[in-house]
Amino acid sequence: MVRSIPEYPWFGSIHGDDIAQGDIFEKFPVFMPPTDLAFDEASETTPEFQWEKQDLIVMSQSCDLQKDREKVDDIILCAVWKRSQLDKTNDWMEEIRKGRNASFHVLAGSQLPGLESEPRVVDFRRVYALPVKFVRKRAEEASTRLRLLPPYREHLSQSFARFFMRVGLPTDIPSFKEKK
Repeated sequence: MVRSIPEYPWFGSIHGDDIAQGDIFEKFPVFMPPTDLAFDEASETTPEFQWEKQDLIVMSQSCDLQKDREKVDDIILCAVWKRSQLDKTNDWMEEIRKGRNASFHVLAGSQLPGLESEPRVVDFRRVYALPVKFVRKRAEEASTRLRLLPPYREHLSQSFARFFMRVGLPTDIPSFKEKK
């Protein structure tokens, strides 16, 4: 008897203001403080913040984002890049795919009709915290978007945790390879 292997789709689609870990927002506004921003209580000038559009993926836990029962004020999001946006080699992508570069995580491309996408790279070095109400309003206004599904969502979350839980030692154990 031939056993079939179950398919595990990477993505589903979502529309509206429901937000969950693994939701991808394309061209989302993120705000950049001016590089010369200084806090001075006596100053009456208001600093001007620049903004840019960035593809983002929600990293906050879904249980913390349930509408009208949010357990957080801000949503954690990370930058996500399309493969074609990166000037990187296939070897670099392969190292990330194998989990050998903790700063990044690879997502498969989407084959969902109308939401087709090339593979993407999540950049854990670019983390944004945006107010729940702000993100929810943008989600409501946005068109249908991708939502990363289990078990890939949990795999992404685990990679994010590994990135933040790294510990650098002041002195490493010497190599076991013989010196020539």
